[in-house]
Amino acid sequence: MTRPRKRRDWTTPLLLTLSVHLMAFTLFINHRLFTMFEQPRKGDHITRFGGVEGVDPADEKEKDEGAAPGPQAEENQPSKASVSEALREEQLPQPQPPATPARPVEGPSKPETTDSRTLAERLAASHGGSTVGESSVNLPGGGVTGMRGEGRRQDGLRKHGGGSDTEDAVELGLAWLAKVQDHDGKWDSDGYMVHYMPGATGNERYDEGVGMARNDVGITALCLLAFTGAGHDGRSGKYAANVRKARDWLLSRQRVEDGGFGLPTDTYRPTYYGVSLATLALCDLYLLTGDQKLRTPIQRAVYFLCDSQGDAGGWDYSQRYPGDDKWQRPERNDLSITGWAVLALTAAREANLDVPQDALRKAAELFTQQTRKDGEAIYANKGTREHQRGMGMLAVSNVCRRLLGEDRESEIQRKQRQRLDKLPPKWSEANELLGNNMYYWYYGSLALMVGRDAEGGEDRWRKWNIELKKTLLPHQVKSGPRRGSFDPYNDAWAKSGGGRLYSTAICILMLEIYYRYEPEYLRAHAKELAKLWE
Repeated sequence: MTRPRKRRDWTTPLLLTLSVHLMAFTLFINHRLFTMFEQPRKGDHITRFGGVEGVDPADEKEKDEGAAPGPQAEENQPSKASVSEALREEQLPQPQPPATPARPVEGPSKPETTDSRTLAERLAASHGGSTVGESSVNLPGGGVTGMRGEGRRQDGLRKHGGGSDTEDAVELGLAWLAKVQDHDGKWDSDGYMVHYMPGATGNERYDEGVGMARNDVGITALCLLAFTGAGHDGRSGKYAANVRKARDWLLSRQRVEDGGFGLPTDTYRPTYYGVSLATLALCDLYLLTGDQKLRTPIQRAVYFLCDSQGDAGGWDYSQRYPGDDKWQRPERNDLSITGWAVLALTAAREANLDVPQDALRKAAELFTQQTRKDGEAIYANKGTREHQRGMGMLAVSNVCRRLLGEDRESEIQRKQRQRLDKLPPKWSEANELLGNNMYYWYYGSLALMVGRDAEGGEDRWRKWNIELKKTLLPHQVKSGPRRGSFDPYNDAWAKSGGGRLYSTAICILMLEIYYRYEPEYLRAHAKELAKLWE
């Protein structure tokens, strides 16, 4: 009898075979996946974020956003003996300013009998500062320097009548200034147009609206003020490089010997316009940043200004240079130059720098002597434009007398504001040398801004501001290579020495008035100088 054949079991070898094949397939897939990735190349590192590729910024050299391209001219290299050589940015760490509140608390309008602090000190404390000896330099973007800090700019626009239309104009203007800035940091008064008109002839450059070469220091300072006026301080943002380069160029033109601006080797020597504006611009930047590297250069510039002041309290064109034995203190007192000098000195005082009281006293005496009882002021006591009067001089007299401590309700202050109220800005009338022009609009804006909102007083600012916007906004160039600038052709001062750079910078400054200065602070600090008028 045959034994029945046993049925063969195929399950076990089949499962074993499948397992072996599965393991081999898995190893093959893993190998293919790893080999799909490209081995990193030597050189640029590629960063991938969500499918977006870009070169790692750490592998690129630092780029200057907004600065005009072009080779750096040898004659514009900073002198080895210049201040900027000793103040390189990498030598000291950038100081971190104290934080300021997003929406400051308004301080009391009248002194408390139980509080011995000055109004300025209490205002500083209410805005987040110290209660003793406080100044705007410890409140970047605040204090007398206005509402330029984070969270405050919109407050200034709402409070004083600005808006998106004025801010758009400011941005357009700054973009144009950035485009025509030289690679070394200056704004070239008579050569800026080569940035969009390469190879321009002499006549073409003249037709574009040229300034005077000796005004490069002053024009560069005015353009820098336009950037700091909008809160650009050189530390961050798209205009940081423009601010840093302008700062460094101005410092490179400061003399080691005496603190003045303009090197003895310069073909065209700047006047006291340039010295005053450079001091003001660097001081404004210092008030924004608290950068201690700027403190010594500004202090030296302040001492130079005060040492060069005429015996009667004013300044004239010709600047004193080291070793110039023929230079004498000016007997001609130019009210326009003196106005910029007073703005610089009062800004330095706000920055808690040493400003000799005697210099402020003499300046106050000069504005008393050169201002008539009806409020009009004379341009100069002798020489060029001797005893000429005009609204521009009236406006600068009003602002400087106020900053130097004259009471807002003095007879002269009231008469001057009444005169300003009757002649608001008007584009078609800007060709008057001492009348209705951009210079007058600038100082008139300051005067009526400082003079507004006082208890029981009239507010003429609202009417002026309406006319200011109607004058400036429609006349800003809206297209082409000049987009953002303001034509200088119908303005007497621009045609006689400032050019398109001057007209654009000073118009931007006017459109920044809403947050550039805080009237409450200005009045408080002016009150501390009231004794000059006793």
